[in-house]
Amino acid sequence: MTKSEMTARFRRESPVRQARIAGACWLLCIVAGLAGFIAASPLIVANDAAATAAKILANESLFRLGFAANLISGLFYMGVTVFMYYVLRPVRQSLSMLAAFFGLAGVAIGGVAWVSNLVPLSLLHGDQYLSAFTTSQLQAMALVALKLQTHAFFIGMVFFGIQCISIGYLVARSTFLPRVLGILLAIGGTCYVIASFANFLLPLGARVLPFVFPVALIGEGSLTVWLLVKGVNEQGWYEQASLAKESRT
Repeated sequence: MTKSEMTARFRRESPVRQARIAGACWLLCIVAGLAGFIAASPLIVANDAAATAAKILANESLFRLGFAANLISGLFYMGVTVFMYYVLRPVRQSLSMLAAFFGLAGVAIGGVAWVSNLVPLSLLHGDQYLSAFTTSQLQAMALVALKLQTHAFFIGMVFFGIQCISIGYLVARSTFLPRVLGILLAIGGTCYVIASFANFLLPLGARVLPFVFPVALIGEGSLTVWLLVKGVNEQGWYEQASLAKESRT
């Protein structure tokens, strides 16, 4: 292998580059996810199927945009999962891989939730094969689909939360990223899990969300900014990777 080929390979596999790609994917995931929430949430009126149906049909483009934004968010999060596995595997490869599996499982569950967003459009357009149902029945089924989408979303958040806790632990144990970033991310992941189970177990669980998600966003956002701006301490990364390799041999 020539010197130029070795240099090109080094740049391709540089942990700083991989970390910055992970940070970019994470930022785009957060932005797309927030856009999807902002686009769709005002169209849903709690416990009022008729009003929700009217808002969705009057703002169908916005509703579809919310679906597309959520899909894009999921695609970028797959990138986050892959690149963070690479960045953190010198700390503990098995746990980094487990975190990646939790992330991919969360994306898969999120995919089911996003498909549920398309169900109301099919029901509310009232195609010929739905003529056996009344308008009120179709509106009620559309609202049920949206409620199921919310439950599926919170199931996915449990997996995302566990992934964030695992990544936070790995960051805190690393020698190439600030320990405080790992602690903040682990706290954020714990908030995701708490919010999800509160939604499942408590009648008023949804009311904790305005307090929980900002904390989680601080954890994700701080690590995202660091990865984008600083990447990782490259020397520390290679030293920890070398130690991990020696321990396996």
